[in-house]
Amino acid sequence: DNVTFTEWFMSKGGSRGSIDRLWNPIAYALGFIDCDTISARCMLTIFILFAIRSEASVLRMLKGSPDLYLTKPMVEYIEKKGGKIHLRRFVREIKYEKVNGSSDEEGYRVTGLDIAAGAEGKTELVEADYVVAACDVPGIQKLLPQEFRKYECFDNIYKLSAVPVITVQMRFDGWVTELKDMEKAKNLASKAGIDNLLYSADADYSCFADLALTSPADYYREGEGSLLQVVITPADPYMPMKDDDIVAKMLEQTRALFPSARELNCSWSNVVKLAQSLYREAPNTDPWRPPQATPVDGF
Repeated sequence: DNVTFTEWFMSKGGSRGSIDRLWNPIAYALGFIDCDTISARCMLTIFILFAIRSEASVLRMLKGSPDLYLTKPMVEYIEKKGGKIHLRRFVREIKYEKVNGSSDEEGYRVTGLDIAAGAEGKTELVEADYVVAACDVPGIQKLLPQEFRKYECFDNIYKLSAVPVITVQMRFDGWVTELKDMEKAKNLASKAGIDNLLYSADADYSCFADLALTSPADYYREGEGSLLQVVITPADPYMPMKDDDIVAKMLEQTRALFPSARELNCSWSNVVKLAQSLYREAPNTDPWRPPQATPVDGF
């Protein structure tokens, strides 16, 4: 974790060309930063999986939408166990009390959560024996009481930063990744193309997939073609751009990558920007991530 992947790879005899053409797209897809920036630990952890599993060359996607095939089973499991899930209920602050007297070594114990109730600024106190915080970097940085920062494990969280990313979806009237047969590429009666997650060093998107092929349960539509989803990394230059301009740029790059797409039309598109997504997994940042057990009682 104390070196970048480039430093590690070059120390083993790797070439700069291999970094630029092969490993950078993988690093961008994995952590949204390049090999000169990402920790070697992050890259090597996933490569262990690729090395020991022969089927790992095919990166399977969900059968359909994450809402139905990832989140819904979790919700059903929690509710079956008697749990309740409250959506659109913002946590305003963690409530806590001091323990062990009033000395400088006093500790804290969580007592509940202050939850937003309605649009009039009203709040509701939810008492709790335990609070589990599962947040992204900006979320936990906003949520933690400043008093908790006296503990190193919490203070280290504020040393972490997050990276921007943009996801673009584009629907076509044909099959973008069908490279061999233009008739198949235009035939909407049957699916054609590559059923896998793909990487590219020749576009501003590092990885992409045709969701109509990889996740057909929700994204294949009869009479329509590819639903290409691309992930733009690094996204910094694109964040100020208008959605239409981003889509136009992605279409241009897609048609350069896939000659089959030059004769196809884009009938629909969508752009999602995240200014802060994954934490920036640079060297020496892993120790800053907090442990699951904390010095605060019940947290």
